[in-house]
Amino acid sequence: MLEIIKTYWVQIVFCVSTIIALIKICKFSVEGIKCSLRNDILSIYDRCKNEKAITHYQLESLKYSSQLYFKLKGNSFVQEIVDRVKEFDLKD
Repeated sequence: MLEIIKTYWVQIVFCVSTIIALIKICKFSVEGIKCSLRNDILSIYDRCKNEKAITHYQLESLKYSSQLYFKLKGNSFVQEIVDRVKEFDLKD
């Protein structure tokens, strides 16, 4: 075993560092996606909060974005916003 490590240590270090880099990139990507979804939800809420009315398409978009956000383990004030929006009047 030590002979294998001694012979292939460069390849082992390269593979391990590449895997670690890919894991970090995936984590950053998930965080970026969560931020984008959170911003979409907030922008829909900000457009609708003054009138307390929301269109059917905005509501569907908000629900879909929030479902994806929660699947990515987003833990923020988004649930409270979704609950508030559910009380808004539905307009076409």
